[in-house]
Formats: sequence, C-alpha cells, structure tokens
Amino acid sequence: MPTITGGCHCGLVHFEADVPEDAELLECNCSICTMTGYLHLIVPDTKFRLLEGARETTTYRFGSGKARHIFCMQCGIKSFYRPRSHPEGISINWRCVEDKAGLEPAVRPFDGRNWEQTRAALG
Repeated sequence: MPTITGGCHCGLVHFEADVPEDAELLECNCSICTMTGYLHLIVPDTKFRLLEGARETTTYRFGSGKARHIFCMQCGIKSFYRPRSHPEGISINWRCVEDKAGLEPAVRPFDGRNWEQTRAALG
C-alpha cells in the first residue's frame, strides 16, 4: 500500500496514511463540501496517522452532529475529518495531500444533499 502525506496550509497539522492503489475519491455536493471544494479519500482509522497538530485543531459539527469536521485553528483548513458516512474511518481532503505517491484516483460523485437516501441506496 502506498503511503501519502499531507496537512494544512500553515503546516501545523501533518498526517500520513496508507491507501490502496485503487483508491477512489468522492466528490460530495452537500453544503460544506461544495463551499470548501473538499475531495474525500476515505481510509480506515488504522491506516491514518496524525503526525503533528492534535493540539492545533478544533472541531465543528452541524446538522445531525455525527460528523466531526476538524480544522486547523491557525489557518482554518480542514485537511481531514471523521465523516458521518464512515464513523470508523477518516476522510482525507485529497486537495491537502502533498505526496500523492503517484496515485491518480478516479473521482465519483456522492449526493450528500440527499444523504439519507444516498446511504440507503449504497446499503
């Protein structure tokens, strides 16, 4: 499994993750993802490592409150978070990945505006 690295804009938050070579990205159309241009790369907890910045982050919740949106307190960038859709995983913002390990994942749309119906359809 290739290892990717990334973090926030100011460099206080830094992470690495092991990802499969056939990884795919989700482009969600919910309000927060649309406004921030977030591209989701979902990885299991066990494959994600926060290297720096645990004390430099803050959490924002809205709607159901299940997702934990984690932002750098210095620059405001959300480079990763715990998504509602994958409570045992981490969503990495592909746009915050510095070393992409040669990966070029396909992008698949995700209808986050109609979250309940979309999740039900996925099973």
